[in-house]
Amino acid sequence: MIAAVAVFAMVFAAGAVLLENSSSVDGASATIEGDTNLVKTGGTLDYRIMFFEDGEFDTLDISYTATLKNSDGVTQSGAVYPSSGTLTNGVEAELTITAPSAAGKYTLTVTFTESIDSGARTTTERTQTVTVAEPIVLSAVLTNNSKVDFTDFAVYFYVDGEFVEGSKTLISAASGDKTTVTYDWVAESLSNGRHTFKIVAGEENIGDYKDVILGGNGEFYVGHSDYGLLNILLIVLIVVMVIAVVYLYRKPVKNYGKPKSRR
Repeated sequence: MIAAVAVFAMVFAAGAVLLENSSSVDGASATIEGDTNLVKTGGTLDYRIMFFEDGEFDTLDISYTATLKNSDGVTQSGAVYPSSGTLTNGVEAELTITAPSAAGKYTLTVTFTESIDSGARTTTERTQTVTVAEPIVLSAVLTNNSKVDFTDFAVYFYVDGEFVEGSKTLISAASGDKTTVTYDWVAESLSNGRHTFKIVAGEENIGDYKDVILGGNGEFYVGHSDYGLLNILLIVLIVVMVIAVVYLYRKPVKNYGKPKSRR
């Protein structure tokens, strides 16, 4: 975990993004909807599913089954809840995905089955790609420099100058006290190298008190850090030196200058 401190400023929250996989066939439509397809390892993700039959009927039976499979096509046990059930025509139902512990690309598959007027059953399949990523832990030690005790003080994270959606964290700190705030940040793709982050106070905090907690900026590395590269170079240098010492120690010594009888 990387320790850092942060100066607070005002922040504006961004809206959620709606993701949908849907289509219509012969008067029927099936959908999978969610706010995001990205989740941290071991985290949870919510989807909404719906099946709508627009044709004429007296009775209609709708059911579904749902699975989550990895890139090798292996079903992840217990990853979808509920994994099966019945649906009401045109009414949404919720699915909760529990992400596996291994990062990677997974496929959520929902198979809808309908029977009109007790007739033959037909199936419709929808899929959605789910990205599971290892979270990056952002951590900061903050100081309440005011004479006021804070509870439920809202703070947000920025990474490389960009607002982190959903990073709102509530903290509490008595006057003069320090508190540590952490956030598990999940990024679908991030370049190798050094990255910076900061924490800012939410504009919803009362009056001027949003600026009285002191701190600074933090950083983290993806792929390697400067210290990691230095350590690798030092290890290589040590290995070379050991090989040189062993070579010199084992090299035969020629007895120049001694009488032939003693050579």
